[in-house]
Amino acid sequence: MDALPVAALAVSTLGLVISGGAATFARQQARSGREQAKAASDQAKAASDQVVAAQQQVVAAQQQVSAANQQIDVARQQLAAAERAQREATEPYVVVDIRARVPGSQLLWFVVENIGPTLAKDVRIAVTPPLATSRGDEATAKLNAAASRVIPVIPPGRMFGYTMDVGSGFFADPELPRVYTVTVDAKGPRGPVETLTYVIDLNILADSALNADSIEWSTKRIADELKRMREFQAKNRH
Repeated sequence: MDALPVAALAVSTLGLVISGGAATFARQQARSGREQAKAASDQAKAASDQVVAAQQQVVAAQQQVSAANQQIDVARQQLAAAERAQREATEPYVVVDIRARVPGSQLLWFVVENIGPTLAKDVRIAVTPPLATSRGDEATAKLNAAASRVIPVIPPGRMFGYTMDVGSGFFADPELPRVYTVTVDAKGPRGPVETLTYVIDLNILADSALNADSIEWSTKRIADELKRMREFQAKNRH
């Protein structure tokens, strides 16, 4: 055999060996690449899961903070309510009213009363519109002077009453206002108390104030009848 063909055969065989090795190496690299890509994908998924878990933890932490803030707000409200209730329990409570002097009476009284448990000081009252009465200008002026006077002290349970009008005269005059807005300011042991503002509607009293069969009238009639009986008995004994 000639040397040239043998050499060519050897070169060809070597080429086949090299080509096969290269193909195997390529396959191994491809498989390694796929494995690396899968590992990278798994790592990316794991990282994404960690991000989601972290976000969920952040949301949970925010919810806990919100719940804690709500509990703090509720506690503050409860404390404020307790402090307010304790303060109100030790404060004076001055009320202004216009009412029958006694149930069924025709005599209307303008009344200032401390129904609270402590001393009321520097009591200031405002009535809108000014009080009106059918008893004349002088009586009206005196009544409004009494209503607007600063009262230095009102002890607990103390009441000041001022004659305002007689029901039959007051309600017979359609020009006299029947609805008044009253504002009361006072000081207690802890300083100024909350301003009290409300409406007095005398239309509610119209029927009762006009009732002629009042306790006072009935009492007077009974007293007069007893007096006549005593005089009659005394006359008959002689």
